[in-house]
Amino acid sequence: MMFLLKIIIGLLCMPLSVAGLLLFVGLALLWLGKSRKLAGTVLLLGTMTAIGFASSPVADRLLIPLERRHDPVTSVRDLADIRFVVVLGGGHRSDPRLTATMQLTDASLARLVEGIRLHRQLPRSVLVVSGGAVFDAVSHAQVMAGAAGDLGESGPRVLLDQARDTAEEMLALREVIEAGEPFLLVTSASHMLRSVALAQAAGLAPIPAPTDFLVKQSLERERHPGDFFPSSTALRRSERAVYEYLGLVWAQVREVPRLRRVVAETKDG
Repeated sequence: MMFLLKIIIGLLCMPLSVAGLLLFVGLALLWLGKSRKLAGTVLLLGTMTAIGFASSPVADRLLIPLERRHDPVTSVRDLADIRFVVVLGGGHRSDPRLTATMQLTDASLARLVEGIRLHRQLPRSVLVVSGGAVFDAVSHAQVMAGAAGDLGESGPRVLLDQARDTAEEMLALREVIEAGEPFLLVTSASHMLRSVALAQAAGLAPIPAPTDFLVKQSLERERHPGDFFPSSTALRRSERAVYEYLGLVWAQVREVPRLRRVVAETKDG
């Protein structure tokens, strides 16, 4: 129940949901014959919210603080002893007509490709993919493993196919990786800050390996005129940023303390 409630609250806080609610309230005030000035103000806020979050400058400014916390792993020279490359789930939609790679979201595919790249450079490592069956009949880890096979990865893999969110993924990792053992943690750059915080709260020692960067250097220095016009692409980037900021708040309020309690209880036991 809490898992579903968390998802619904998150969806209601997305920029388009907020803008739609403001526009609905503004139209309702007009229809009820209330203050035209108040109605106009609410309608303007709704319109500006939609347009603002759908512009690239706003979306990028929201994402940069999340994506620039950790640099990508470009060399494994000092990581030869790493035994696990963990790829966190990012969503999929099962469709028997499609290959496993086609069923993954863009974020999931980017994470998997980066995980395979690092895994192949570390001969001693094992690829770990995670994600349960969330609103789908097939677990995300199973689809990720199938996609890894489609991409030519034939080595041993560990599937964590029961975890529904990042916090549960970290608890599942405790069953595979010893506390304090360094491992490569692969996820989207915007998701890395929250993932590292949860991993550390679970007593793990992740080495961040971010991928799926949505803000590229060229976007900051050489703007295309189209970047200043509203677009669905910019809106999706804003939604990703807002989702992660909400996730950080939820993690600090609920998930990090819960994981620390689990670690403490395990030590006491």
